[in-house]
Amino acid sequence: MSSQSEKTASGSDEAALVDRVRRGDTQAFEILVDRYSDQAFGVAYGFLGHVQDAEDLVQDGFIRALEQIDSLQPGSGFGAWFYRLLVNAAINRRRYLARREMSDLPADAAAASDPAAAAEQSDLRRELARALHSLPEELETVVVLHDLEGFTHPEVARILGMPEGTSRSHLHRARRVLREKLKEYEHHLP
Repeated sequence: MSSQSEKTASGSDEAALVDRVRRGDTQAFEILVDRYSDQAFGVAYGFLGHVQDAEDLVQDGFIRALEQIDSLQPGSGFGAWFYRLLVNAAINRRRYLARREMSDLPADAAAASDPAAAAEQSDLRRELARALHSLPEELETVVVLHDLEGFTHPEVARILGMPEGTSRSHLHRARRVLREKLKEYEHHLP
């Protein structure tokens, strides 16, 4: 997967779009939404595991970004700022949904011709989601952004406001914990 920075135009173009949005230009905001919506959905889905919840979160995230656009510091990139808003909202939404006992991830394996293999795949997906969601938030966030959404460590660091080395350290620690939690499934993992 390509990194987000490859999908966006130059920083000066983005700064100009943000300035236009601040002046009430809805077309400029639509351009930013088009640039970031696909990756934003992936981030939201990585946290929530449900299509409708992820779509709702992305829509709410863009509304919040529009409402708070004046809090974006001059010279700061819209993308990193927006993803920070989205990640925080995703964490809060997941907490809310967990209290409502969010359903498990849908099992793609149900269509498989081998019912035993389908059940095993479903179990693996459920355990993977459970293991990922059991990580401390800062570790889970780095895994979702880096491993699931393809952000680079410099991008993750910018989004989360942490040093790049901390992003790398969190990812290493998270992968180690996930491997341990999923040990019984290791013959199914790449």
